[in-house]
Amino acid sequence: MLITAEIGWGSGLQAAERGPELLLEAGLADALQANVTRINAIPSMLDGALGGAALETAIMDHARRVSDAVLDAIQNGMFPVIIGGDHTSALGFHTGLARAHGKTGIIWVDTHPDLNTPETSPSGNIHGMPLAGLLGRGSEKMLETTAPCRISEEHVAMVGTRSIDEGEQKWLDEGIIHCMTMDVVKERGLSACLASAVNTANQAEAGYGLSIDIDAIDPSQAPFVATPVDGGLDVDELAQVLKDLPRKDRLLGMEVVEFTPRKNADAVVACDLIASLVAAI
Repeated sequence: MLITAEIGWGSGLQAAERGPELLLEAGLADALQANVTRINAIPSMLDGALGGAALETAIMDHARRVSDAVLDAIQNGMFPVIIGGDHTSALGFHTGLARAHGKTGIIWVDTHPDLNTPETSPSGNIHGMPLAGLLGRGSEKMLETTAPCRISEEHVAMVGTRSIDEGEQKWLDEGIIHCMTMDVVKERGLSACLASAVNTANQAEAGYGLSIDIDAIDPSQAPFVATPVDGGLDVDELAQVLKDLPRKDRLLGMEVVEFTPRKNADAVVACDLIASLVAAI
C-alpha cells in the first residue's frame, strides 16, 4: 500500500507537497503494482502562507492522518509504504507502526539526523525535527502527536549522515543512538552498515521501520531534494543492499521522502529511483 504524504509545510517548499502527486502521474503506483491512499495537506500551501501555531497544527494534523492510514493498512494486512513529501511524514509513519505493533525500532537513512528541537534548530523548519519528536523531545504539540510511540534511542540506527547541526551533535555525543556517518559507510561499506543498523533496530520488541530520505543519495543522482549535500550514497548500491537486507521478516513498513521537484520532468527520474528502492524490499 502506497500512502502519499503530500505535505511541504515542514520544509517550507511547495514543491515537496506536489512531489508525491507528480510521482503518481509518472507511474509510481503502476510500477509497484500498488494501491494508493492519498493524504493531502490541509490547508494546501497553494492556499496561502501559515506561520507559528497554525503551521505546526497543520503539520501535526497531517501526521495524525498519515498515522491513521498506516494503522488501517496494517490492520488490513498490507505493508505500508509512505511516499513524501517532506520528512514530517515520519511522525505519522512511525506513530502508526507503534499503534499497530507496539515497541518498534528505526533505521534512519538520511543526510540529516533530524534531531533538532525548536530550541536547537538553525532554520526552524519542522522537517528537521521529526526523529527528535519520535524520541520524546520537542514542542508540546509535537509530543502530543508522537505520544503513541515507545521508541527507545538504543533501537535507532542512522546510516549515511553527513550534515549534523550543533544541537544534534550534542545529542549524538550522548552515545546512545547508533549513528553511522558517510565516513563510516565509506570505511566499512554500506552492506555492513545496514546490517549493523538492522541488528540495532531489530532489538525492539515488535520489529523496525525503515525511513529513507532521498537526500542521503548523492545529488549527482538525486538533485531534486530540499537540502542536497555532496558525497552521498549510490542509489544502485543502496537498492542492491536493500534486496539483501537481513531480517526483512521483522521490517514493518518503509518511507521514501523529500522528493522536491525543481521541474515536472524530475518526476520521471525520481519515479524510477524511488521504485527501485521500494521494489528492493
